[in-house]
Amino acid sequence: MNKVEMTELLRQVSAVDNRKVNEETISAWLSVIGHIPFEIAKEALVLARRDERLTYLEPKHIIGWAKEAAFRLDRESGRNTLEEPQGQFVPQPKCRHYKGIMECDDCCRELAKLADRSKNEILIYAKQNVYA
Repeated sequence: MNKVEMTELLRQVSAVDNRKVNEETISAWLSVIGHIPFEIAKEALVLARRDERLTYLEPKHIIGWAKEAAFRLDRESGRNTLEEPQGQFVPQPKCRHYKGIMECDDCCRELAKLADRSKNEILIYAKQNVYA
């Protein structure tokens, strides 16, 4: 969120509780919730205002409602959050039992014993002993 969007959000906040919004207030809120996208922050503001437990809105309340606001915006836009991500994928390697490496219980158990080692050590071991 940028300063202009934060100013708009605080204008909406002050419309209800008549708080004074100045540069210091904008900067303070921006430093706390500036990482939240504007649309999500606006929806979180609506949800926070509906919460009967809140009497005076603070930045932490926007943060507290941001996750629910993001879910609601995703549902309203029809976006499926379980969609397959876009990009290139490497197919799952086959183990010596000719199953996908994550589908073979025996090979998963064997690799689980190496969990305390580095990724490179596990990969080298798997290439030598597990992969087909």
